[in-house]
Amino acid sequence: MPRESWQMSRGLRAVTAAYGLIYLGLVPVVLRFFFPRVLLLPVTVIAVVLYVAVCLARLQVVLDRAVGEVAISVGWWTRHVPLTQIERVRVVRSGVEIRIAGGVTYGLGPLWERRWLRGLPPVRSGFEEMDLAIMQAAAAARAADPDRAAAEDAASRRAAARRKVFVAGLASGAGLLSLVAAAVVQPRANGWLVHAVAVLLRIYFGAGGVVAVLIGAGLLISTWRNRRTAHRNTETVLQ
Repeated sequence: MPRESWQMSRGLRAVTAAYGLIYLGLVPVVLRFFFPRVLLLPVTVIAVVLYVAVCLARLQVVLDRAVGEVAISVGWWTRHVPLTQIERVRVVRSGVEIRIAGGVTYGLGPLWERRWLRGLPPVRSGFEEMDLAIMQAAAAARAADPDRAAAEDAASRRAAARRKVFVAGLASGAGLLSLVAAAVVQPRANGWLVHAVAVLLRIYFGAGGVVAVLIGAGLLISTWRNRRTAHRNTETVLQ
């Protein structure tokens, strides 16, 4: 059977770019008034580069029934997921979510609450009817080879444990960076409003950093406990 593909529509890309431009404009303002001025140029340049990269990135899903997989592409990165590992596909007006075995979910598109889209003209996501096509193919693949599906489920759980360590590292790193940002926040102008916003930013970055570090630590502890349990179970079976 021929491959089927879906990608984000131009209309949704335009709306997303316009919406993201608001946040991009806030970056130099916040840096100018609440952070050391040495950070203004490099952080603004990084934000602009990331914004352009996100706007131009390819967001595509390809269903290949002959090979038995779904290819999820974000920019130059592509993840090939066996159909037997697809658990749920959710299509909304602002994008699509694909959940695979092991608790991993991939989101394409902004996936914001649809409330902000209600006042806009109808905008296609580009992923219409993708959920039905992929879920039907996934169900057929599982029914055709249940043994392979079970083996791939076990492999997916092991891979999910390894990804937990990576995610824990990212969360901890982001948390530490947020704590550093909270430490360097300082009002760069006089006035009660500027000082009040500076206090709110310290609280925001500080609380967010603590939460991120705790999440990273929790993931590491959970992974360590699961590995110990699996090791004990293996020893019990061998005995």
